[in-house]
Amino acid sequence: MHQNSSETASNVITMEEYLKRRQAIRQNEISPRSEREQAAASALKMAEILFV
Repeated sequence: MHQNSSETASNVITMEEYLKRRQAIRQNEISPRSEREQAAASALKMAEILFV
């Protein structure tokens, strides 16, 4: 299995760079859920206020 080092060198990233990219992707995956959860909690609080 001989690989061309000039091709793979451009695809290699540092572990730090990988982790930063992964964190950004993960944060984008988490954020929409958090916003929905906050909206649902706000709606429940408003319903409690209005219907008590």
